Amino acid sequence: MTQIALWLASFLSLIAGASYFYRPENKVTQLIGATTNTVCCVALVLLFNSKHGFNFLTIGLLISVIGNLLLWLSNRNKDLSLLLSFAFPLSSVILFINVTEWWSLPSLQSHSFGTSLHILIAAVAYSLFTAACGIGMLLSLQEYQLKHHHLKQLLRVPPLQVLEDLMFEFIWAAFILLTITILTGLYFIDDIFAQKLVHKTVFTIASWSVFAGLLAGHHFIGWRGQHAVKLTLGGFTLLMLGYFGSSIVLQFLAR
Repeated sequence: MTQIALWLASFLSLIAGASYFYRPENKVTQLIGATTNTVCCVALVLLFNSKHGFNFLTIGLLISVIGNLLLWLSNRNKDLSLLLSFAFPLSSVILFINVTEWWSLPSLQSHSFGTSLHILIAAVAYSLFTAACGIGMLLSLQEYQLKHHHLKQLLRVPPLQVLEDLMFEFIWAAFILLTITILTGLYFIDDIFAQKLVHKTVFTIASWSVFAGLLAGHHFIGWRGQHAVKLTLGGFTLLMLGYFGSSIVLQFLAR
């Protein structure tokens, strides 16, 4: 059942991506997007129930599914169809990797409720940051189009101010959850600076510092536009290096 749900979710994600790219305003497209998100959520629940813990592939899928759901909800009153046309196919790839199980990966979690909660909060934070980065790239695209007078293409991208406000809304929510992630890690994980976790911890704190500086700069100095996008992408890169980079190395070294 899990395999069928993952294959179906992967196929529907491709269909949804194509639909949002070619017919973003069609009501059928919105229905396909809603159906795809529902099937992806069901597949994700089934996958977690069939596993004995998390690994970096299942966490990657969780981040992708939550990110798509957030973008889909935001798309109801803002045109983020161009972003969804790339986000859904990316989810399809992640679903495909999970269903084919190219690697046998050890679990990242213990049976502790606190550790599981820490991982889930982190996944939601990463999803929000992922969405913020996607919106930031749309913001950069919008500015590029305006500077080069590509007026026809502007119809596929919301106004600059709308995109910027939405990006910072996602960043604020993600930053709060990242702060909670760090605090729960300090509380629930015995030695967060142990050798096997030190790289992840250092990168996470570095990312937190970048986003804290960005939010402070935006509020007090008025940082915006390309400068804000670059800091967003930089902080997100640090976060992904801390989680996925460390996880990949540790899990393959442990084999």
